[in-house]
Amino acid sequence: MALKAIIEALEDVPEALREHYTEKDGAFYLALDEFGKHPGALTLKATLNKVNKDKDALATKVADLEAKVADLPDDFDPAEWVKRDEKDKPDEALQSLKEQHARAVDALKAKHAKDLADKEAEINERDSYIDGSTRNDHLRKALVEAGFDPAHEEILLSYLGPKVKVRREEDGSRVAFVETDLGEVSPVDFAKDFAAKQGKAYLAKPTGPGAPGSQTIRSGEANPFAAANWNKTDQARLPAEKREAMARAAGFKDYATAVRATGPVGK
Repeated sequence: MALKAIIEALEDVPEALREHYTEKDGAFYLALDEFGKHPGALTLKATLNKVNKDKDALATKVADLEAKVADLPDDFDPAEWVKRDEKDKPDEALQSLKEQHARAVDALKAKHAKDLADKEAEINERDSYIDGSTRNDHLRKALVEAGFDPAHEEILLSYLGPKVKVRREEDGSRVAFVETDLGEVSPVDFAKDFAAKQGKAYLAKPTGPGAPGSQTIRSGEANPFAAANWNKTDQARLPAEKREAMARAAGFKDYATAVRATGPVGK
C-alpha cells in the first residue's frame, strides 16, 4: 500500500508507520530522505519552475500595458477608437480624384494667366501703334500749318515727335498735346513756337517774283494777314508757297511771326 505524504490524523495509517510522520500546522507530513530525487518530485519541480517563469513574463507584459494605457480617459472605448481610425483613413480613389482635380485647376490657371498676358501685350502693342499714328498725324498737320518745308518733315518728326504726347479721354478719343512750362499746348501752337525760334531754318522758302523769294500776289487776291481780311482759318489754308509773301505784304516780319499774332499789324 502506498503511503500518503500528508494526513490529517495519525489514525489514518498503521500504528507501525506513525513514527515516520511529523506534525506541522495541524497536519502530519511523511518524512522522506532524498525526496528531491523522486521522479514525481522532479516533474513537479520542473512544472513549478515553468509556471514561475511564465508568471514573471506575464507580470512584465502587464506592467508595459499599464504604462501605455495610463493616460487614457476612464471612459475610453476601444471599439469606438477602431471605428474612428477606420473612418480617418483616406479613400485612395477619392484622394486620387482630388489630386487630379487640383492638377487640372493649376493647369487652367496657368493657361488663363498666359492668355491674359498675351492679350495685354496685344492691347499694349495696338495702343502704342495708335498713339504713335495719332502723334505723327497731328504733328504733320502742325508742321504744314506752321509753314515748314515738307522736305524737312521726317527730320522734324523725329526731333519734335518725342515731345508730343497722346492722352486717351474717357470717351475713348485721343488728344495730342505738348507739356510746356506754361502748361499743355496743342501740336500746332508748339510747332509755330518752334518755327519762330529754333526752327526758322526749316521753314519753306518763298519763291518767284514779288516779296523776296515769294510768289507774286495776284491783283485783287484777299490777304488773310491784312487788317481788312484778317482770318486765322484762311491763313492756315494758304498754300505753302504764298504764306511768306502774304505775311510780309501785310507788314509782318515773316510768316512765323504772322501766324502767332492775334491780330493784324497796327491793331
